Amino acid sequence: MAIYRYKARSDAGKVLSGALEASSEQAVVRQLEEMGYTPISVKLEKASRKSQKRGIFGQMEKVKGKDLVMMTRQLHSLIHAGIPIMMALDVLEKQSQNQTLRGILTRVQEEISGGASLSDALRNFPGVFDDLYVNTVLAGETGGALPEVLGRLADLLESEQETRTAVKSAVRYPMIALTVLIIAFVVMSTMVVPKFAKIFTAIKMDLPLPTRMMIAMSNGMLHYYWILIPAVIAAIFAFIAYGRTKKGHYQIDRLKLKLPIFGPLFTKLAMFRFTKMLATLERSGVPILKIIEIVSMTVGNDIMAEQLLEMRKDIRDGKGISESIMARPVFPPMVSNMLSVGEETGRLDEMAESVAYYYEQEIRYTVATLTDLIEPVMTVFIAGFVLLFALAIFLPMWDMIKIAQR
Repeated sequence: MAIYRYKARSDAGKVLSGALEASSEQAVVRQLEEMGYTPISVKLEKASRKSQKRGIFGQMEKVKGKDLVMMTRQLHSLIHAGIPIMMALDVLEKQSQNQTLRGILTRVQEEISGGASLSDALRNFPGVFDDLYVNTVLAGETGGALPEVLGRLADLLESEQETRTAVKSAVRYPMIALTVLIIAFVVMSTMVVPKFAKIFTAIKMDLPLPTRMMIAMSNGMLHYYWILIPAVIAAIFAFIAYGRTKKGHYQIDRLKLKLPIFGPLFTKLAMFRFTKMLATLERSGVPILKIIEIVSMTVGNDIMAEQLLEMRKDIRDGKGISESIMARPVFPPMVSNMLSVGEETGRLDEMAESVAYYYEQEIRYTVATLTDLIEPVMTVFIAGFVLLFALAIFLPMWDMIKIAQR
């Protein structure tokens, strides 16, 4: 897919210009004709020197979460005040301090000028606007409640941003500790152990198991590093590539829910997204089957998404959301019980909002205590490594002292 600049004439004789993403010039011409425009010119947009210099790394450039939250909140305020979308986007584009976001807003305006809806225009930038964002905007457009949906979306993004920051802070200590441990292991194996190994070999004494293990690992790193390093790098890239496949992503999401410490947190995050989006879309008047479809794309876990899509058949057969959820163990019982009350009282959106608030508080509590849960595990792991290294070095030395005393 490439970006093509075009000029076209409307039925009223007005000349329009903009950009479209398509596979060829003929595809752009077809899109313009389907929108009722007469193409005048279509040209492939050439990348700027700056983007050419970035190359593949230009695709990795993203907008910070706080900038996206601020833009969404400002867009909500402008549209809620009655300002047209194009004018609101133009204001945001001029006010934005983020160069990447400014360029994207310019492109979004061009696509809307070419006849695309706001959600369709945002869909062309998946690195910035994910499925959650695009489909929420689509729900607002479908239900005629775009300002309200944007406000709730801003609240949701802000809450997720706070959660993401808290999680990063909680795992920072174990990641630093693990990195230091790996560096220490490499230094010991390549610089310290070989010197002791020469001494033990010269004496020709029987070495204990910990010492033999450390010497074997040291020899492997010193003599087979040209195999080990490429193998580790290849394994990392293979895991990343597998995770990007549909099957791999599904299996990784399944594993996430089963992790001993992080599994409950991933479940709570998925339930928060599910109930928050359910409340938002229900208030916007979106049909329940469409709500389930949209939520399945934004819940953030393939296992949950699969279960949600299966729920649509139950709902078509006349079952309620709570009854369908109750039949699926992947959802906590509290969710089905609370939503059942909401369905019976005709206040499904309020009960879903209550459940979302509950899980939001649970996520904050879990994240706050995450460090306390991880620290004992890391302490035992580090202590085990230190004990292994100490035994590997000092056990033979004690044997040498006994031999010398004799």
